[in-house]
Amino acid sequence: MTPEQARELKAELEVVSKEAQAVAEGVDPATMTKRPASGGWSAAEIFQHLILTADAMLPLIEGALAQLEREGRKSTGPAGLGVMGWLLVKALEPPPRMKSKTSKPFEPVAVGDPETLASRLLETNSRLAAAIDGATGLATTTVKVASPFNTSVKYNVYAALRITLVHARRHLWQARGVL
Repeated sequence: MTPEQARELKAELEVVSKEAQAVAEGVDPATMTKRPASGGWSAAEIFQHLILTADAMLPLIEGALAQLEREGRKSTGPAGLGVMGWLLVKALEPPPRMKSKTSKPFEPVAVGDPETLASRLLETNSRLAAAIDGATGLATTTVKVASPFNTSVKYNVYAALRITLVHARRHLWQARGVL
């Protein structure tokens, strides 16, 4: 992954972090936890889903980066998404074109304190920023990770970073609509 790609990912992460803060700013807990009349998750549940997803994805990314470091796999060329990564990035880009159910581990059944959700999401974003920094200069297309949603779906580390960010943008777009 090139330094330019890392800068682009970090810029996208910064937009995601600012959007998370903007969505939650000044919203009382009752509003954050209120589900829309049409069905679906509350804004608080959406934030919790993003936290659960990042908590599952980050160890996979960090493990793959550690492997690349151990093996000394460097690259100066740009990283690509690969076919599966490209498909998922396209499918997840907001606004959503189709609804999909998540798997049980990522259902936001326990939200906790709605007032801490944005800061908790920003903490996971800090770990993601560190992973992006760590990926710079590594051959991120040479190691695949299995999706935490479906282990038969695999994509490279660069794609995992992009998928994590586009997934967050999709759900923050959804949260803004709920509020």
